[in-house]
Amino acid sequence: MKKYFFSYVQVAADAEYEPSDDNELETNFTVNVSVEKDEASDIYQVVLEIIAEPENDESRIPYTIHLITIGLFSVDEGFPDKKKLLGITGASMLYSAAREFIITVTSRGPWAPIFIPTFSFLPTKEKEDSET
Repeated sequence: MKKYFFSYVQVAADAEYEPSDDNELETNFTVNVSVEKDEASDIYQVVLEIIAEPENDESRIPYTIHLITIGLFSVDEGFPDKKKLLGITGASMLYSAAREFIITVTSRGPWAPIFIPTFSFLPTKEKEDSET
């Protein structure tokens, strides 16, 4: 990884959220990844988007989150499937950075810090079947 940065950051605390010990958060959690190559520079760009929002209009969660993280990567010429490598490993590296960033930002808010769930970018059998 040559560098990474956060191109879009939105973290909003919900003033109407009421924390409790048995409060189960009803959160829609979405992760999107794309990998593109800049042919001129031979640099790959991995874009990771993370969205955490209430499941419905009645749900209350401490924070809604929308974060876009971009990483720039170079890969050895001999590696056979660079996009697959970066879709797994590059995305995992960015997710780790984004996860720490979200913990840091939300720890400065009115509610407890948010620890977004761990996430695997390894392809599942169903995903592999749908791509063939």
